[in-house]
Amino acid sequence: MASRTQQPIVTGGSVVALKYAGGVLVATDTLCSYGSLARYPDLSRMKQVGNGGDTLLAAGGDYSDYQQILKMIDMRATHEFALDDGASMAPAAMHHWLTRVLYQRRSKMDPLWNSLIIAGFRNGESYLGTSDLYGTMYTDNFIATGLGAHMALPLLRKSWRADLTEAEARKILEDCMRVLFYRDTRAGSKIQIGKVDSSGSAVDEPHALETFWEHPEFVRGGGYLGDGSW
Repeated sequence: MASRTQQPIVTGGSVVALKYAGGVLVATDTLCSYGSLARYPDLSRMKQVGNGGDTLLAAGGDYSDYQQILKMIDMRATHEFALDDGASMAPAAMHHWLTRVLYQRRSKMDPLWNSLIIAGFRNGESYLGTSDLYGTMYTDNFIATGLGAHMALPLLRKSWRADLTEAEARKILEDCMRVLFYRDTRAGSKIQIGKVDSSGSAVDEPHALETFWEHPEFVRGGGYLGDGSW
C-alpha cells in the first residue's frame, strides 16, 4: 500500500466560503507553512475542477495531498471526456465522490490530510459543501475550515443573509480573512477569492488585505491584565 502523508509538513490554513444571491464565493490565503515557518507566501489553494466549468475546489491542510487530489480529479475528468457523452460531474457529485475517496484513504489508515470546500452552481442552484480527512461531509449556506471554524463562523452567522449581494459577500469574506490574519499564526495577508455563478467559475488574482495594527489591545499586548482581547 502506498503511504503518503502521515505527518503534514507543508500546510495551508483556513478556507472560508458563503452563498450569496446568485452564486458562491470562496476565500483562502496564499500562505503555506513549513511546520511553523511561513515558508511559501504565494501558493494558490483553490482551483476550477471538472469538465463543467461550474465547480471550485479549495483546500486547507497538507499541500502535497491537495496536489494529489487535483491529479485524481484530472484523471477522472479525462475519463469523463473520453466517454464523449456530453455529461459532466455536477458539483454535488464531485463532493460525494471526493468524500468517498477521503473515507477510503482514512479507512486504510493513510489519509489525505485535507479539509476541502467544494463550491458550484448548476441548474440555477448554488452548491456549497465540505469534506475532511475522515470522510465527513456536510453542506451549508456558509462554511469555514481549520481555525476559521472557531474564528470566522461567528462572523458568518452574524452577517449572512440569503439576499446578500456579491459586494456584501466579498466584504464579509475579507473581514473574516482579516481576523484570521490577526489571530492565526498560519494565516497570511494575501488572499484569493473565487466565484461560481450562472456564468461559470473564476478565481481572482491574489491581493493583499488592508490591515490596522494600532488597536489599543494590540499595542498593549499580553502583559496587560485587563479584559482585553489577548
